[in-house]
Amino acid sequence: MLLSKIVEVIIYAGAVQGFFLALVLSTAKNGKRKSNRILSALLIILSLSIIHLLFVGGTIGFSYKIKEPFILLIGPLLLLYIQELISPRRLILTDAFHLIPFFLFFLILLPATIFGAASAYGEFLLRNEIAMSLIVWTLVVVQYGYYWWKIVRLINTHRAAVEMEFSNTEGKTLSWMKIFLHVFGVFFFLLLVTLGLAVHRVEYSVVDTVICIALSCTIFVLGYEGLLQEEIFSNVSEMQSNVVMQAETERSAEPRQVSPQDNELVQKLLTYLDEKKPYLNEALTLTELSKQLEMTRNQLSFLINNNLDNTFYTFINKYRVNEVKRLISDPKNKKFTILSLAYEAGFPSKSSFHSIFKNVTSLTPTEYRNRLQ
Repeated sequence: MLLSKIVEVIIYAGAVQGFFLALVLSTAKNGKRKSNRILSALLIILSLSIIHLLFVGGTIGFSYKIKEPFILLIGPLLLLYIQELISPRRLILTDAFHLIPFFLFFLILLPATIFGAASAYGEFLLRNEIAMSLIVWTLVVVQYGYYWWKIVRLINTHRAAVEMEFSNTEGKTLSWMKIFLHVFGVFFFLLLVTLGLAVHRVEYSVVDTVICIALSCTIFVLGYEGLLQEEIFSNVSEMQSNVVMQAETERSAEPRQVSPQDNELVQKLLTYLDEKKPYLNEALTLTELSKQLEMTRNQLSFLINNNLDNTFYTFINKYRVNEVKRLISDPKNKKFTILSLAYEAGFPSKSSFHSIFKNVTSLTPTEYRNRLQ
């Protein structure tokens, strides 16, 4: 009894929060940003889906509850939101294809909604309730699986592209979204399990409950993370905002042989890093470093990726780790905290510093300092 009350509170709170967060996003100072408008629409759709599942099911009169077209909009809107965060663009005609399942589902339901279960069409659906249920839920499952895979793939590609351009990836890799998608994948699995049970028992209340909980959790995570999410490319040039597309182009290009001139450029790069230490700037980008070296961005990217076998992100942060090690080893710096030395070396935050230092040295910063004593 207590568990059912908790579940009920979570579901109703999620529905209310969806509308509230959509209002907050649309009235915030950056509310005119298209990504925020898409997220607001997504939150409203999520809330409407919960309300529809809770209150509309009984009105049609079908035990298998073919009544929920709104959930078919969640995957497309989530994909559009991620695309807008990564690389803003205008919506094009082909984007409308994502809405086809929703409109097909809507058209299937419309006659039964208008004429009721007593109509010939309604009786047809009722006679074939299990078959129709399987068709509808299979459509939902396939669609969600497709968008889950597509969004994870997009985020992975984006992360690789970000690491080619930025030495500091905080707030740019959408790591929270990837975690969210994996958690959502668990709910997706639970849906498959409960759906299998429901088909045998011809009872869909458990399925509705699982979906409502998943939708409520989705509202909480997307809403609050969306409020904190800044535009990924808000402070860089237009060329950098298209880094994902450039990364794909470079990856598909024919491999180029290393030339003696490349080796000279590599030496120029290494000498510059040793003497000028540009990595001390936490906001250093590949584009900025290429300008300092009077190279093209593609030249520098090729040198780091092929000659030095690193991404720009890994390459620069190895220099920062070595700088921290040098600072820790200097007796003059014993009075300073390790974190203050990390900031001096170009690390933007404690979390990124600890993660990168441990990855490079296999030791925590404290363990490294203790070994020197």
